Amino acid sequence: MMQESSEQLVTPLAPILGFKRTPTSSWFPEARFILLCARTSLSDAVRQRVRETALELLDWSLVLDLARFHGVGPLLWRSISATCADLVPPAALTALRQVTQAGTLLNGALVRETVRISRAFEERGLPAIPFKGAALAAVAYKDANLRDFDDLDFIVPQARLAEAQDILTAHGYRPLSQSRESFQAAHYHEPYHLYVHETSRLLVDLQWVMAHEQFSFRLDRPDIWDRRMSLSVEGGRISTIAPEELLIILCVHGSKHAWERLKWVVDVAALIRAQSPDWDRVLSTANRWKCRRMVLLGLRQAQQMMNAELPPAIWTAIRADADVLDLAARMPKSLLFNQQDGIDEHDGPALYYALKDTILEQWRYALELCRDEHRVVYDAPEWLRHRRFLRQLARAIQPVRSWIVKLPLAKQARRGMARLTGRVGTADLRC
Repeated sequence: MMQESSEQLVTPLAPILGFKRTPTSSWFPEARFILLCARTSLSDAVRQRVRETALELLDWSLVLDLARFHGVGPLLWRSISATCADLVPPAALTALRQVTQAGTLLNGALVRETVRISRAFEERGLPAIPFKGAALAAVAYKDANLRDFDDLDFIVPQARLAEAQDILTAHGYRPLSQSRESFQAAHYHEPYHLYVHETSRLLVDLQWVMAHEQFSFRLDRPDIWDRRMSLSVEGGRISTIAPEELLIILCVHGSKHAWERLKWVVDVAALIRAQSPDWDRVLSTANRWKCRRMVLLGLRQAQQMMNAELPPAIWTAIRADADVLDLAARMPKSLLFNQQDGIDEHDGPALYYALKDTILEQWRYALELCRDEHRVVYDAPEWLRHRRFLRQLARAIQPVRSWIVKLPLAKQARRGMARLTGRVGTADLRC
């Protein structure tokens, strides 16, 4: 497939909040420099462009702030070291080196702890898969020191959550802010269970579902467990998610957070480059998991910012979806010239509605938003094409909601409406 140039693929970037400058080109030089450096592999052409950009009048404190905010400091350090260290002010170079060295020490500790906890789970016969963090760094980056991470995430079966908690407790962990008993009583049915080690202060997050405001996506799936792979890390073995399912999860995770950090885009591009996924399986699985458009959005982000190579069928699917193209141009919001046109986590429910795969799913989600009287129904962002429809739907069902509340069998009727909107209880899985 003929690849488009990076100037055609990327969207205009701007520095993070609070910095203003009148642009003289499509890109702010600092943002363009970060994008060029935040790659797991640099071609000769990119190396030359990195050096050329470094010769411009860059605000190096802004470059470091951008790298820190977007979680790409290790890649920035490696790229600068390989291409233009002689062009960077000594103070900026020293600051970046110190931050990178500190991150390397933390990453090493997290990798070793991933192996230790994985072994503990395995010895008890508990299936658990580390994802993101050390596992993702090994699978996609081929070097744990190139990815910025600060905790350990494990997928565990929901039915065996209490057992996983017992294992962590036996290995020196406790709930982050409460006693074990009060924590379990208050949070057992929630999707995140964060533990901290009593001496090292390392964090472990047990998950069976990805959740956010008006959003949830199950991680505890047969496909995940049936296709898990074994990976050698630091002299030990850990489980990891198969590349196709991992790619889907990364795209859903980025969409959940409105792609606010460049690191998540780099994750997708790095995995594509390192693993050459089976694209037919990616699309078929995404269809079954009802997240096809989130996957297309993530792939478009990787293509337009990192020049990830996509097969013609994927690129055709992206180009056929005008919403995906438009939404991709609005994220990350903190990198846009006109941030009022961008999308961030505050717009999450509107984004999740826009990315539903089918009209029926959009209808059900719209009914749920109306039923909950969510703010997005009455104050939807301008970029949401169906904002008028949401307001009209809310007005239409308001009499029905009032009537249901007054019924003698109101509780059963509300349950019926919940089934209609596809939501059952607080642990509903919408994707």
